[in-house]
Amino acid sequence: MPLFKFDFIPKVEVSLHVYILVIFTFCITPILALFVLELSHYRDKTVNPRGCRKLGLRIQSNLADEFEKKYEEGVGPDQWGVKSLWIYPVKSCRGVELQRGGVIATGMQYDRHFSFAQLKDSGKGGTHWSFVTQRRYPRMARIRTEIWVPDSSSPTYSPKAADVQSGGVVIVTFPDETRPQGLVSRQLKLLTGSVREKSFRVPFMPTSAQIERNGYTMEEMTIWKDSPKALNMSRHVPPELQAFLGIDSKLGIFRVAPGNEREVFRCAPRKEEIGWQPVTGFCDAYPLHILILASVRDVSNKQPEGAPRLSALRFRPNIIVSGPPAYAEDTWKKIRIGETEYFVACRTSRCRLPNIDPETGEKHPTEPDKTLMSFRCVDDGAGKNASLGMQMVPASNGSGIVKVGDTIHVLEIGDHHYIQQ
Repeated sequence: MPLFKFDFIPKVEVSLHVYILVIFTFCITPILALFVLELSHYRDKTVNPRGCRKLGLRIQSNLADEFEKKYEEGVGPDQWGVKSLWIYPVKSCRGVELQRGGVIATGMQYDRHFSFAQLKDSGKGGTHWSFVTQRRYPRMARIRTEIWVPDSSSPTYSPKAADVQSGGVVIVTFPDETRPQGLVSRQLKLLTGSVREKSFRVPFMPTSAQIERNGYTMEEMTIWKDSPKALNMSRHVPPELQAFLGIDSKLGIFRVAPGNEREVFRCAPRKEEIGWQPVTGFCDAYPLHILILASVRDVSNKQPEGAPRLSALRFRPNIIVSGPPAYAEDTWKKIRIGETEYFVACRTSRCRLPNIDPETGEKHPTEPDKTLMSFRCVDDGAGKNASLGMQMVPASNGSGIVKVGDTIHVLEIGDHHYIQQ
């Protein structure tokens, strides 16, 4: 006979379905909790910059229909217009699509003002900083960038806020593969496609006080044959990014220093002609890159079966135009977009960077480079390189505006002869 009798505990009869539901809930709750906790760690909890708004489209991309057949053929000049606008705040990283943007002497406002660089051995015990791109590190295509600019209508706006005083903030986000992944992490990645991410930020244009407080320094950074002095802001770069890219030397980030922009010569107009010498920041060679969508579609149609889908974004243009027939841009010398005029300096000599998928960072072994080489070696000055798209210089040393939908007017046409670096 038991020592204690719990007659006060009521007997509850439940159906088999309810019993199974209770057991299931009891078992699944901790698993769901682990999933929620893991998901919360997948993205750094980045606080939005104070007093700023994020630039970029909040609607569907204007390139969402770029693969439709209607863009394969040209239409009348009265229907030529800007289809899509892009800036790349950090060189060779993912871009930001705009509905409208400012045009300044160096190109699109906020475009390529920053560049990653690695510290290299320059011999005899010395070192130097050298820019890095997707050409060698294709995973850079997976680095997302955001540009936040001061906005007086923001509820957190204050003229004394650090993010406002620095003219905004650039936020850089990349996959973090350094953290160990358990069973829950692997299952979450399998189910959602999500990956752990890490973010860091840099002030867009730090004040002198911010430069001193953060210990930024002016140092030379080599980009192609130039070595301009730029602002070294490398203290913000986390080591996880160096590991993600597979760079075996120190990784840093630099900002174009006002007054130290690179002068553009080669095919650009000269100071004697226009009153000033064109300049650029961390673009490869010229301030702006324009591309006709019909040209991209024609290249795509010539690719062999099984070649990657060819988005215009593989060519990293600033201004994508619809309306003109394929390769009509080859003869443009001067154009007006909306109210702003541009000198069309030369064709864009293509390297193999377009072989890299801008979403995944995966590099195709041959395409579209092989197809381009088969029929677009059209400029004797470019040697054995194919050409697609055009390089431009703003015709004003001041400022202008370009908007999606702006009409394109060709003011001058002529021949082009590419001049190599």
